[in-house]
Amino acid sequence: MKIGKILSMFLFILIFSLTSCDKKDYSLNEDNFFLVMTNIQYYPDQYLESQIDLDCFTYELKDVNDNRYILGVRKCSAGYGCTCGKDTIIGFILNYKDEIPEPKNQSVDTVEKTWMHLSGKIASKEFTQITIHSYNEDGSINYDTNETISFLTFNVDSLELIEDYQNLKYYVTK
Repeated sequence: MKIGKILSMFLFILIFSLTSCDKKDYSLNEDNFFLVMTNIQYYPDQYLESQIDLDCFTYELKDVNDNRYILGVRKCSAGYGCTCGKDTIIGFILNYKDEIPEPKNQSVDTVEKTWMHLSGKIASKEFTQITIHSYNEDGSINYDTNETISFLTFNVDSLELIEDYQNLKYYVTK
């Protein structure tokens, strides 16, 4: 009788540990980029151990103190992280051992960007708060008003430039 209980307990622990350690991998694509990224922003702890692949473009962000951040993003409608009610970007601060390609046509609404395919994991569930100057209606910088944007950091394991990006969506909405 004791052996049966011990065996049952062992099986229960084995099954529980196998299923609880099974983290899902995520591949963000044209159909799910905005949905998965938004979910990651609200529930980052659920994605911490997951391998994440995504196609994005490089983006440089400077805070009010002129600190430089290089991000991997897509543009989206006023969604997560945007308090101004205008279009914004959604993505990650990139942490990569090698050089990250410089942004191209950053201030122009075009697909002609520096696109890359990234693989890696979220560094932690802690957000970096970046205070930036707000923008005026005409797109110029308003140095009198600031807003804060929150980003998770993404530890990049591999980075590949994407040469043919014509089928990638610069602007994601769902």
